Amino acid sequence: MRGSNLRQYIDEFFDELVLYDDYYNGHYYKMLLKAGIDVFLDNENSYNAYEIYRTFFMIYQITAENKSDESKEISVVKEPNTLLDLVKIMKKYEENTGDLIEKQRDHFIHSVNVFLLGLAIYSQNKSYRDQFRQYVLKSPYEKYYMIDGEFSHEEFLYRWGVAALFHDIGYPVEIIGKQLKKFINDGIKNISSSYNADTAIDFKDFNEFNTIVKIEPDFADKYTEVYPKAKFLNLFKPTDIMAHKIATDFKSVDINQVIKHLDSFVDIMGDSGFIDHGFFSSILVLNSYGYLMQKYAKNHDFFFYPIVDSATAILLHNYYRNVLQKKPFELKALHPSQSPLAFLLILCDELQEWNRRPFGVKDKKRSHVNELLLDIDDRGMDVQYIVKEGSIGLGFSEDKEELLKNVLSIRSIFRLGLRIITDVAQDNIIKEIVHGETEAPDILLRNVENLAIQIHNQYVETTKQQYEEKIANGEEPDEEFMEKYNNLPSFDELTPQLKIANIRQARSIPVKLNIIGCELATQDDEREAILKFSKDEVLDLAIFEHREWCDEKIGTGWTYGKEKDVDNLITPYLVPWDDLSPDIQQYDIDPVKNIPNLMKSLGLKVVRTKIRLLTFEMHDFYSKYNKDAGHFDDLPDYIKYSNYKQTDFLVKIVSELGYDMVDIESSGDAVTSFDEDSIDYLAQREHNAWYKLKVNLGWKYDSVKDEDAKTNPNLVEWDLLDYETQEFNKRTFRNLPQLCENVGLKIVKN
Repeated sequence: MRGSNLRQYIDEFFDELVLYDDYYNGHYYKMLLKAGIDVFLDNENSYNAYEIYRTFFMIYQITAENKSDESKEISVVKEPNTLLDLVKIMKKYEENTGDLIEKQRDHFIHSVNVFLLGLAIYSQNKSYRDQFRQYVLKSPYEKYYMIDGEFSHEEFLYRWGVAALFHDIGYPVEIIGKQLKKFINDGIKNISSSYNADTAIDFKDFNEFNTIVKIEPDFADKYTEVYPKAKFLNLFKPTDIMAHKIATDFKSVDINQVIKHLDSFVDIMGDSGFIDHGFFSSILVLNSYGYLMQKYAKNHDFFFYPIVDSATAILLHNYYRNVLQKKPFELKALHPSQSPLAFLLILCDELQEWNRRPFGVKDKKRSHVNELLLDIDDRGMDVQYIVKEGSIGLGFSEDKEELLKNVLSIRSIFRLGLRIITDVAQDNIIKEIVHGETEAPDILLRNVENLAIQIHNQYVETTKQQYEEKIANGEEPDEEFMEKYNNLPSFDELTPQLKIANIRQARSIPVKLNIIGCELATQDDEREAILKFSKDEVLDLAIFEHREWCDEKIGTGWTYGKEKDVDNLITPYLVPWDDLSPDIQQYDIDPVKNIPNLMKSLGLKVVRTKIRLLTFEMHDFYSKYNKDAGHFDDLPDYIKYSNYKQTDFLVKIVSELGYDMVDIESSGDAVTSFDEDSIDYLAQREHNAWYKLKVNLGWKYDSVKDEDAKTNPNLVEWDLLDYETQEFNKRTFRNLPQLCENVGLKIVKN
C-alpha cells in the first residue's frame, strides 16, 4: 500500500469525474464543488461546510426548469430550495442548542466529512466501484448518469451526496430526546441513585409525519408496473416505500415483517428509551423529494430509484445493526452488493472521528482526533487517527474494528481487511489518560478559601524567589516584572476575579490528582502517602493547570495580546504551554509541587488510587512468571503507560460481563472466580486491546522479543497465539478477584 491522505484521494476522484451538465450544457459545476471542498479541507468550519451543501443542492436542485434541456426560456419566478432550507433549519438548531447539550458534536461538519471519506473510498477501491455499478445496472432504472453512453461516476456522486449529506438531518429529534432523558435522570439520581426514570418523545400523529404530500394520484403507477407487489403498498408513505426497498435488496427479509416493525418503530423507541435519528432523517428526505418530484420532475423514476436508494441507506445506517441483525430478521454482515450506499454510509459514519469537537468549541486542539492519515487501495484500508490533544477513549480502535467486522462484510472489498490505528502523542501521558469529574472531599470544600489563600501565598513566594535569583545572577528585572514584584498584594487585597481564580485552582486539586492516578485520603488510610510527585507528573499537571487557567481567562473576557493590559483584559500568556517562558511556567509548576503539603495542612494525604495500585499488583503478579519483567518503577515510560491503559481497559471489559469493580467496603458479595467462558472472553478482549495499543505505540511482530527494536512474537491475533501464551493470559483473570482484594477492591455482580 502507498501512503496517502484524504485530500489526494478526493483530487483523484474529481480527476476521473465528468458531470453531465458540464459536458453537454457548458456548466462548470465540478469546478465549483471541488473549490468548495478544497476550502473546507483547509478550514473545517460550519460556514465552509454550508458552502458545500449550497453547491451540491444548486447542481442537483429539482425545479421546473430542466437544466439538461437546451432551452432558451428563462423563468423569473423565485423557487425555494426546499432541500437547502431543511439543512438551514438543522444548522440553526444545532448552533442554538449546542451550549445546552453536553458534548454535542457538530453533525453538520461531520456529514460533510462523511461525504468526503466516501468519495475517497470510491476513488481508491475498484471492488466497491464495481459493486455500485452492478447494483445500478441490474435495477430497472434506466435514467442513470451516462457520458457518451457509458456509465458515469456522477451517478455515485448524486446518490452518495444525498445519503451522506442528509444522513443526520433528523438528529435534532435525538438531541431533544437525549437531553430530556439526561435532565430527568440526572435530576432524580441527584436525590437518590436508586431512582431511575425513562423518557421518550411521543408523536401525537406519526402518520401525518410519515406521509408524502399527494399532488399527482398516478405518482406511483410506473413503479407498480415494474414491481406488481408494490400495488398493495401505500407509495405515499415513506416507511412502506423503504420496507419494499429493503425486501427487494435483502431477499430473505419478509416485507410484511419490516412494514409492521417500521409502523411501530416510534412506539418501540419510546418503550426502549432510545431514538434512531436515521429513521427520522430518511422520512424527511422522502417527504422532501417526494413532494418536489411530483411537482417538477417529468420522470418519477428519479424518485423511486436513486432517491429511495439514498433514503433507505440513511435508514439502514443505524437500523441494520440495531434491528435487521437481530430477531426475527437475523441478517449477517452487510455485503456491498445488497446495498452499496448503506454499506459505505455505515463504514464512513463510524470512521469519521477526526476534528469532531463539542459544538461551539472553535479550537481544533480541543477535539479528540486532530488529524487523519488514510491508506486505501484495492487490497485494504488503514485508518490512522492522530491524537495530539484530549482523549479518544480506552479500547477505541479495537471496539471500532470489532463493530465494523460484525456489521459489514469488509473483506468483500478489502481482501486484507480494515485496520484502525490510534496514534497518541507519548510526550505527555496526560493527553490520553481519561479523567472525568472527581468529587472533592467535604473537608476540602469546607476549607477551599484557606487553600486559595495558601495558593496565593505560594505565588507571592515564587515571585520573590525569582527576584532574588535574577539579582544573584546579575540580571536586571524588566519593568513588567518589577511592577508585579513591587505590588504583591495580600489575598484580601486581590480583585474578586483573582480570588475566584485561586479558589478554582483549589477546587481542581482532586481532578488533577485523578489524572495521575492519585486521590485524597484521610491520614488513617493504610495506603502510603505520596509526598512528592515525579518530574513527569509535575509537568503533566502544570500543563493541565495552564489549560484551566486559559479557559478561565477566556471565559471571563480576556484576550491574547503581546503586551499585558489589565484594564482591557489583555494577556500575552494565552498561548500553548511550550510557548511560555520558564519563569511563567514556574507559576504553574510550584502550586502542583505543593499539593501534598497543602493537603497535609487539612489532615489529608495524597495516595495512589486503588485502580492504580491494581496496576502495580498485576505487574508484580506478571513478574512472578517472567523474571525479565523487572520492578515497575524501573520500566520505561511507554511500558508504564501501556500498563496503566491495560488496567483501565480491564475495568471496562469486566463491566461488559455485568460486573463492577468497587471498594472492598462497598455493599455486595465479592465474586471469587469467573467461569471458563468468561475467562476466555476477558482474555481475548484484553489481548486484542494490548495488541492494538502496541501497534499504536510503534511495535511490530517478530519471532524475537526486542524492547529496543519494539518487536514481540505475541503481536498476533488471539487465535494465532500458542496454547501456552493463551493460558498465561487467562491466568490473570483466574487470579483477578484475589489481586483486587490485595489492593482493597472487589468484583461484584452488577
